[in-house]
Amino acid sequence: MTTYLDNAASTKIDERVLDAMLPYLKENYGNPSSAHKQGKLLKVLIEDARESIAGFFGTKPKEIFFTSGGTESNNFAIKGCAFASGGKFHGITSSIEHPAVLETYNYLCKFGFEADVVKPDSCGMISPSSIESKIKDSTKLVSVMHANNEIGNINDVKTISGICRSRGILFHSDTVQSIGKMSVKPKELGMDFLTLSAHKIYGPKGIGILFVDGNVKIDKYVHGGSQERNMRGGTENAASIAGLKRAVEILKDSMEDDIEHCASLKNILIKELNGSFSGMYVINGNQECSLPNILNVSFLPSKLKFSSGMLPVLLDLKDVAVSGGSACSSGSLKPSGVLLEMGIEESIASSTIRVSFGRFNTVKDVDILIKSLKEIFGKN
Repeated sequence: MTTYLDNAASTKIDERVLDAMLPYLKENYGNPSSAHKQGKLLKVLIEDARESIAGFFGTKPKEIFFTSGGTESNNFAIKGCAFASGGKFHGITSSIEHPAVLETYNYLCKFGFEADVVKPDSCGMISPSSIESKIKDSTKLVSVMHANNEIGNINDVKTISGICRSRGILFHSDTVQSIGKMSVKPKELGMDFLTLSAHKIYGPKGIGILFVDGNVKIDKYVHGGSQERNMRGGTENAASIAGLKRAVEILKDSMEDDIEHCASLKNILIKELNGSFSGMYVINGNQECSLPNILNVSFLPSKLKFSSGMLPVLLDLKDVAVSGGSACSSGSLKPSGVLLEMGIEESIASSTIRVSFGRFNTVKDVDILIKSLKEIFGKN
């Protein structure tokens, strides 16, 4: 049985979420746009879910749009803002955003839009001053993630959004990693756009939301029918919306316990690493301002007895699932772009693992990871 420690990539669906979805897969399978009872039943479900999710975030129901997940939500916010700009559009983002943000800005530049990208500091933080320095008269949107998906850093988005607001610029934040690991209230943080993906909070894949502040006007993203108040065409994924609603309801009750649980496991892991691998590794990111569930660790190349980049593979062979902070491209394993942007040497970045805890992990999982690392490094 696999010891799963890659919850930042995706979480196991909570059984309570699955139970909430099943009636809409088996019995209540109509189209929410239909006028008959089956359709109306689903329409009520969708609007109830919208209201429940809005309550969790402290927003209005009409400010919540259902999407297929975080990638679509980020595309929706950025492209919707650009194409609604009515003229020149300049955006600002960071070089360590998720590809769903970076690639969207790159795409827009093909159409004559402009974008500037700021680098993080050596700890992986995006400074408000670096954002402010890139602002131009044509700047319409700033996109900075709330918490980084690889190193877990929490950015000072409230200060950044304040700078944006003072200059009449919209602020968009990818909050996919931070939701469920800390309180996220878009109105309090000054966010005009917020994105969520259900499979990061023990919900199903293929469903997410985009929060759009009620005072903001953006262009329609998916053209077709008049679903989602004529902003996103396509038949709504009712079963997954039911799952997302339940996942958020569970978060309302369990988030504080989840945070405490993950933080405890993270601290135990750090203690075990200090005890067994002292002087052999470094922790990446700003641990003073970090999510409770993510730990990004680079083992020093001089301490390796195997090829750089092989550690996640070796752990996988021992049925321990972690991320390498790497992407497979054209058959070659590349080091994490986030770590390279921080100025970390490629050889060190290549010998990195990201451990990310979740609701269903236990101390035994930490023990198995440490035992496996000892075997790989020959420390038995």
